[in-house]
Amino acid sequence: MDRRVLKGGDMKFNLDKKMVIKISILVAILLAAPFLVPFTFELVITADLLGLEALVVFLLYQSRNVLLGASAKYAELKDNARVTLILLASMYLFQPKVYLGHAAGSGLILIMTCSALLAFALWMPAIYLSLGGFG
Repeated sequence: MDRRVLKGGDMKFNLDKKMVIKISILVAILLAAPFLVPFTFELVITADLLGLEALVVFLLYQSRNVLLGASAKYAELKDNARVTLILLASMYLFQPKVYLGHAAGSGLILIMTCSALLAFALWMPAIYLSLGGFG
């Protein structure tokens, strides 16, 4: 059994498998704590007084709030994307006749003149009408 002992004055520190696991868990908690809860230093004191197991349970309990917040943000993002797609689908520019006609025309202009600027110029009236122009 290989046991390394670090001596610092009168204090002995055994680096066995259990101690390495505890140190790595503490380091992981210290790295993750600012993202899970706002009071990191209190967590270190809690780990010292109540033990590492109580601290892990406490962090798992607090991570529930982070997951609920993230799911609420995801639902909000999904609703915003849906509303944006509905808005884009109702624009004049994305009507099938307008879109296909302008895509074919700009493709033809691009092939004939090799000018992307001229091909884009064909889209300008449709974009202007989609934004509510001329009326």
